[in-house]
Amino acid sequence: MGGRFDVFHSLETEKQQRILKAALVEFATKGFKYASTNAIAENAQIGKGMLFYYFGSKEELFDFLCEYAIEFVRNQYVSRYQVETGDFLERYKALTTLKRWTMSEFPEVIGFFESFFKAENAPYFGKYSEEFARIRRIVYDKIYDGVDYSLFREDVDGKTVVKYMKWLLESYEKDTTERFKRGEMDLSDDAVLSAEWEKYYAFTDDLRRIFYKG
Repeated sequence: MGGRFDVFHSLETEKQQRILKAALVEFATKGFKYASTNAIAENAQIGKGMLFYYFGSKEELFDFLCEYAIEFVRNQYVSRYQVETGDFLERYKALTTLKRWTMSEFPEVIGFFESFFKAENAPYFGKYSEEFARIRRIVYDKIYDGVDYSLFREDVDGKTVVKYMKWLLESYEKDTTERFKRGEMDLSDDAVLSAEWEKYYAFTDDLRRIFYKG
């Protein structure tokens, strides 16, 4: 990510982060087509001419953000997720904990990364699809490879148990995300966040009682 972006990288860290945050949020919320470089420059508190001086064009800025987000996910997400147990539920809980920590600490990056998967953005993210798929495969393999099926009840096939739990866990996370988008909870409130974690752990405890040996 050097070379053509050397001028940007030479800026003081605070200014870099201000520009990155403004650009990540603008592209994540509006997509490539409708993202405004005027809005990015205004929110970053720089002149529009300086934005193009750093990145050349809207397309180059977008490419920079894609490469930045991919590198971020490799280093702050994938590499941090280490599997040390064959217990599927514990693996999934660990991944959820890491994901929520990342969303809390770096919301703009995660929001931009997740916008890759919106249908309206597909034409603009296409050239990165292979790398996205590779990253997802790495995480998928860490969750599903070497699962200890002996931990599950013996009256249900182990792979079927994993499938059921996957459906339920993903549905739970989707419901939580939708409630957040509707403004039904404020995750910046520590009390609200703590209550949500208690609900999540209670849910996973229920799954353990249903699908695991006593």
